[in-house]
Amino acid sequence: MKNKRKCKNKYRQKQPEEEVNKVKSVGKHELKEVVKPDSHSNSNTGKNKQKKKNEKHPEEASNEKETKCVPVQKCVPESSADGSEQKTREPAVEIKVNQQQFPMKRLKPEQSLKRQKLQRMLHSEETEPHETPAEQEDKPAEEEVKQDRSASLRSRMEQRLEAARFRYINEVLYSTSSGEAKRMFKQDPQAFWIYHKGYTAQVQRWPANPVDAIISYIQKKPSSLVVADFGCGDCKIARSVKNKVHSFDLAATCELVTVCDMAHVPLNDASVDLAVFCLSLMGTNLADFLAEANRVLKKRGVLKIAEVASRFDNVRNFITALSSLGFKMVSKDTENSHFYSFEFAKTGKTPENLKKVGLQLKPCLYKKR
Repeated sequence: MKNKRKCKNKYRQKQPEEEVNKVKSVGKHELKEVVKPDSHSNSNTGKNKQKKKNEKHPEEASNEKETKCVPVQKCVPESSADGSEQKTREPAVEIKVNQQQFPMKRLKPEQSLKRQKLQRMLHSEETEPHETPAEQEDKPAEEEVKQDRSASLRSRMEQRLEAARFRYINEVLYSTSSGEAKRMFKQDPQAFWIYHKGYTAQVQRWPANPVDAIISYIQKKPSSLVVADFGCGDCKIARSVKNKVHSFDLAATCELVTVCDMAHVPLNDASVDLAVFCLSLMGTNLADFLAEANRVLKKRGVLKIAEVASRFDNVRNFITALSSLGFKMVSKDTENSHFYSFEFAKTGKTPENLKKVGLQLKPCLYKKR
């Protein structure tokens, strides 16, 4: 048994040495693969390059010497079933290799700084980005700009929509009778406000407002005269003069307005001294409006008309139609490029058949801007 064990031990002791030699050869092979020539070296000739490849750094040589493989033998006897030791297990060889990594090539200071910078960048990409105070201040500013843009875009779209609705309502008022227009505003009160807002915006573009000329005319007359304002709008005449003013319109913008169809106003016959139509001869039944003005006016009462110049094809035909309705022209102003104004006096009653009068004016339609 002793000879057996000795033989086995002698035989087994050769294996660790062979394995150590293998590890050393592997380590040298790996070192040859790891150590590469510096691409940035300032070599002048190819021979110098080959020399540098073959030469080893002193630190590498020292590390190779320090790296040792120490065999440790452990003979553990195998026990048989009857408790007697028959064989011993093969010795377990543990090879401890120095954990120190093989030295890489030395980097220049610039390269090391670049590598550190790259590592920091990669680290910052992995973690959540930290914003600087300047970036944090810029973000709310960008959000405010986006909100301002969206708000301005929305307001422009709303303005375009309102302008389109105003043009549509304006066209309806000129192409239908006053009774139909009154029903439309009664069913949809918002439509009147859209029209009134659009009309006010149009007035601001005009070089002058013809209602101002009528107000100055009334202010020169005695304050005892009674005025009827057909199509009063925002009641500017009633608020600007001391006279008693009856304000009529299809819808009310204030408490001074009497809502009614202008072809049927709630006034007694011959109860008014002055009747005013300022940009209000709208609809297909214009003759009904003027016939109603004739009814409420006193004898020799005054009729004031101001309309857009583009509505008149022939001014003489218009004056002739008014004379058929019981009015005589006193004065006219057709020199203005935007508005024509007329002054008539009541001379008689209107005829029963108004269709024979043939009073017509072109509709005033606003173009899309």
